[in-house]
This record gives sequence, C-alpha cells and structure tokens, in this order.
Amino acid sequence: MKMWRRQESKDQRPGRSIYFRLAWTGIRKNRQLYYPYFVAGMAMVMVFYIFRFLGASEVVGSLPGKEVLPVLFDVGGWGIGAFSVPFLFYTSAGLIKSRKKELGLYNILGMNKGNLFHILFWETVISYIIVLVGGLFLGVAFSKVAELGLVNIMDKQVNYRIYIDGKSALTAAALFAVIYFLILMNSLYQINKNNPIELLHGGSMGERPPKSRKVPTMIGLLFLAAAYVIVIRMKNPIKTGEVAAAGALLIVGTFLLFICASIFLCRILQNNKKYYYKTAHFVTVSTMSFRMKRNGASLAAICILVTLILAILSFAVAFYSGSIGTVNNHYPYDAGVSVEIPAANVSEEMTSGSYTKGLRADLENATESYQNKKGTEISEDYSANLMAVMENGCLDLRLDMRDTWYTPGYFTGWEQGSQKIVYVHVLSLDDYNRLCGTSYTLAQNEVLLASEDIKYGSDHMIFYGGKEVKIKEQTRKIPVMTGVRLDGIALDVYNCDEIYLAVQDLYSFMGGKEGAARYKEANYMAYHWEYGINIDDTDQEKQTIYEKMNAAVEKLPGQSYDSSDTVCYLKAERGERFYGLAGGLLFLAIIMNILFVFVTALIMYYKQISEGYEDQARFTIMQKIGMTKTEIKKSIRSQMLTVFLLPLLVAGVHFIFTSNIIYILLNYSVIDNRPLLNRVMLICYLIFAVIYSAVYGLTSRTYYKIVNRTSAS
Repeated sequence: MKMWRRQESKDQRPGRSIYFRLAWTGIRKNRQLYYPYFVAGMAMVMVFYIFRFLGASEVVGSLPGKEVLPVLFDVGGWGIGAFSVPFLFYTSAGLIKSRKKELGLYNILGMNKGNLFHILFWETVISYIIVLVGGLFLGVAFSKVAELGLVNIMDKQVNYRIYIDGKSALTAAALFAVIYFLILMNSLYQINKNNPIELLHGGSMGERPPKSRKVPTMIGLLFLAAAYVIVIRMKNPIKTGEVAAAGALLIVGTFLLFICASIFLCRILQNNKKYYYKTAHFVTVSTMSFRMKRNGASLAAICILVTLILAILSFAVAFYSGSIGTVNNHYPYDAGVSVEIPAANVSEEMTSGSYTKGLRADLENATESYQNKKGTEISEDYSANLMAVMENGCLDLRLDMRDTWYTPGYFTGWEQGSQKIVYVHVLSLDDYNRLCGTSYTLAQNEVLLASEDIKYGSDHMIFYGGKEVKIKEQTRKIPVMTGVRLDGIALDVYNCDEIYLAVQDLYSFMGGKEGAARYKEANYMAYHWEYGINIDDTDQEKQTIYEKMNAAVEKLPGQSYDSSDTVCYLKAERGERFYGLAGGLLFLAIIMNILFVFVTALIMYYKQISEGYEDQARFTIMQKIGMTKTEIKKSIRSQMLTVFLLPLLVAGVHFIFTSNIIYILLNYSVIDNRPLLNRVMLICYLIFAVIYSAVYGLTSRTYYKIVNRTSAS
C-alpha cells in the first residue's frame, strides 16, 4: 500500500510539470501578446515603487516643500496602485480573449476545465514573478534617476547614494499579488462560463448590437451637456460633490457616446448605399459594426485618458510657469515686515503712524546702512482688508449686510452668499499713487476703484449707514501688495474676486471709532501696516538685513502687540518653499503623464493586435475575391483615421470645458493668470497631438503587418 502511494506521488509530479511547461510554452508562442502585457505590469510596479520610494526618501524630506511633497508622492503612489487594477484587467482581458482558441483546443483534445485552470494558474504565477522582479529592478534603477530629476528641478545639492527601500518593495509585492490573484479569478470565470465550441470561436464572434441606440445616444449627450454645465458654473472645485458628479457624468457620457453613438452612426452609414458600397467605406464600416461595443469602450477609455493627461500637464506647467510671477507679486520686497491689527484695536493713531512708531524706528535702524546705497528701495504703507457684498453690480459696505446672510429670503447659506462676496483692499490715495506710479486726485466723497476681476457696473458704492460714495474712475492698475496679508481672513474666501479702493482718509472711510466698534462684533476686517526693503546686493546680504529686521520684530513687547499678527519675511525663503511645491507638482505630473501616455499607447497597441488577428482571415478572403493590397492599405488607413482621431477630437472638447476647473484650482493656488493658462493648454494639446499621431502611426503599422502577413501567404 505504501509502495502504491509512493508510486502515485511520483506520477503526480510530471503532471504538475506538464502544466508548468504548457503555461511556459503558451507564453513563448504568444510572446507578441505577452511581452506588452509584461511591460504594462512592470511599468505599474516600477512607478508605484518610485512614488513610494520618493515619499519615504530622506532627500525629498529635506527639499523645499518638504511638508507637502511626501504626501503628494504617497497619494500619487496609491493612485497608481488603484489605477493598476482596471488597467491590468483590461490588458489581461485582451490576452485571455486571444488565448481562448488555444484553450478551447486543449479542452477538445481531452483536458477538462480543471486542467485548464492549472495552466492559467501557472501562467499567472509566471507573469506575476516576471512583472514583480522586472518592475522592482527598473523601479530601483529609476527611483534614483527620479530623485535626481526632482532635485535638479529645484536646483539643490545632489546625493548619488543608491539603495533599496524594503518597505516600498514589500508593499508593491503585496499589492500586485492581490491584483494578479483577482486577474486569475477573472480568467477562470471567463473559461468556466464557455463550452469548448465557444472557446474555439471566442476570438472571432461578433457582438450583438443593443436593441435601442437612439435613447442611449441621447442620454450620453445629455450627460455630457450636464457635466459641461457643472464645470462651467463651478465656483469652488474643493466641493468634492460637484467634482465627483461632473467626473461621473463625463465618464459615463463619454462611454455612451462612443459605444451607442458609433453604433447609431454605423447604421446610418450602412443605410446610405452610395457611401456604404464603396471598397474602403464598406470594409471600414462593416468592421466597426462587427466589434462596436468593444471598439467604443476602448476609444472612450483612450479619450478619458487623453483628457486626464492634458488637464494634469496643463495645471502643473501653468503652476510652475506662474510661480516666479506669483512670488514676486506676493512678496515684492527682498525683506519686509507686515503687521495685522484687528479692527477692534484700531484707532486714528494707528493710521497716523504712532501705533507702529517704535517698530518703524527699530526697522529704520536695522536698514540704516543700506538706505543711501544705489538700488535700495524702502517702502511703507497702510491698508485695510475686508469682505463686502456686491448687490446688483454695486458694492455695499454696510455692516448689517453680513448679518442677513443666514436669514430666510436673502442668502440661503454661505455657498450661495459667497458668490456675491468680494474681497476689498482699501488704502490711502497717497499710497496708491506711490505704489502704482500714478497721480490721481480725489474730491470729497469720491473713491478710485481698481480691479482685474470685476467690471464694475455702477457709478457709486454704498457707504456705512446707506450713504453713497461716488466712483470717480475705474482702472485695472493694481498696486503691488504683499501676500503676507493674505494669510488671515483671505484664506476663508480666497476664491472671491478682489477690488482695490483708493480713498482720501483711510481711518474716516472705514467708519472711525464707530466702525471699529461694529467691526469688533463682526470680526471680519483687519488693518495692515507694512515696511519693506529691496536692495541690489547678494543673497547673503539680503539674508543679513532680514535677520536684523527680524531681531527688531522680536524686541517688540508682548503687551503692545498682543492682538496683532506681526510677520517678518525673506522673499528668497518664501519663494523657495513655493518653488519646491511647484517643482514637485511638475515632476509628479511629468511622471504620471509618461505613465498615462504609455497606458494609452498600450491600449491602442492591444486594440490593433487583437483586431489584426481577427481581421487576418477576412482580408485574405477579400483579397481572393479581387481586393488589391493597395485597396487593403487604403481601407486600413481610412479605418484607423476614423477610429483614432475621434478620441483626440472629443478629448479636445472635454479639455476646453474643463479649463474652468483648472483655472479655479490655479486661482486657489494663488496663481491668477488666464492668458498664461490658455497658452499652456494650447501648447500641451499640440504637443500631445504630435505624440498621439506617432503612436497611431506605429500601432497602425503593426496592424497592417499582421493583416498583410496572412493575406500575402
């Protein structure tokens, strides 16, 4: 009995090795399908590892923006992990469809479903090992390249030490083990639900068109229209509900448009006999009809990926390009001090200068050695910042307006009310003329209004208590004012439009003592005093003068400024943080877009490979009945142009409508430059169109080679 069991054990070993050999042979014989599949998996493992590596890197942790960059890379890494699931499922679906004929033949020759499951199991294990080892090898190799690229973007010191992050490698191994297990389960399900005959013909069976085509087409168009309306009217992209709704409508609408509208279009073209019964058109339209659902789904996926690529790249490039101008606008001085005083602490003395007299004297002493140097510029100004309401195109500064936001019949809440809120900067006419290099004059009861956001629709504004103040003139010339003063109340309403008011007497205009008392209750307004210096000298000298000014600020007695916010800043330091964030975002966008372009190319490649093998026999038959190679090539070119230009064109339309979200996000990121964004979007679209055309050319050539190989024989 023991001998029999021992013999049985020996007999089982060759069986297992047979499954392994069959799996390995299947991979080798179908290498044209498996190589892109392996490359896709390795790319996902590589990018996931690189992102996790950068998130844990000590070098990245020492760069400007170190508070944000590790979080960005961690989130990006898990985003890539999540994206890997549907993408690898898509590539495996194309693979299993192409293998169905071979597996069906095994089934007819005597293998049962259990035997086929063993083959698929070993194919999945082999695929996982190749993908994991290859992906981690490339990840380790290119993680240092990625780190060096990020450091180079930020112009920092390079560290050439190469090492493996064990935790990131183990996380990648665990994540992709789960993904490939799910792929195996899906493959087993696909095989189990088909009988041997269905497996044999699985790669060549056409698709049944849905009974109704007009209704889904109209629904798809309505979904897209609704998504466009949401993104055009969107004021606050941080509201995840609106963004999620717009994204879902856009994705579903795009899929319905490409699947159902393509079916609808094919039926219209087939009914047009003059068009349909021409050599090139007949083959193109009939081929598209044959695989309309799968064709439409892959084209929709390409379209959505292209839109995502363009949106991410445009935002990152515009953010990076606008970062220098943003830093210069928000920090116009090489070194400066900004004092914020809540309205409740304001008095006439504050605006006359005595409130900050001691600090000013200390700052003048700190900058004394630079005051007479050539190229030195010292500036000082007062201003007030507050929130106000635009009602029927007229600015209303009455304090009781805020109290009515939550009352029935007026504003029904902050989201609706904030659309009428503007952020108002008030400064004296003398300061405005000095900062802008102008020479405006004002009569009593007149103000000067400046704004780049608003075309003011009235000749007056409503003062406190209902008194009207005349708008003498409106201009787009904005005074350069430091971004430090935006650290307070502006963050709460940062997406509001901005207005600058130049007035004769700042204290009187803001309501004097009565206004200050009422502001104490409202607590939504503050005064600012600022002292800044620009010097034509080295960075080290700028650092020295900053340290002297900061020492003057630290000498302030706590009781004198107990209710104020005093900030001393160095432009180079603030700019370094911002450039770090901009560089990190640009680097992240470049990596993600390289990945998404690769994914798009792979989808196109799989589409061409699978369709090429499907069309081999058909084009052979067409050639036998008289169709020439020239006509075949012309037909293929017509089909490829029709199929692959559509995603690029539709993505362009999506891109135009989503530009509003990109602009608002940039605005939230303190970059307000619509012309820059428009230029960046156009350049990104043109560059991507060239790349897309190159990928189209390569994949269509592969398709033609597959079709021509059989037809030539």
